[in-house]
Amino acid sequence: KPLRPSAEEVAANPRARSARLRVAERIGPDGGR
Repeated sequence: KPLRPSAEEVAANPRARSARLRVAERIGPDGGR
């Protein structure tokens, strides 16, 4: 299941909608905890 940005994130960062890698970048090496 692909990680998709939440509506909140899309509102703050419209590019996040097409850039799924943004999610990984945001989570960081900690694993998103």
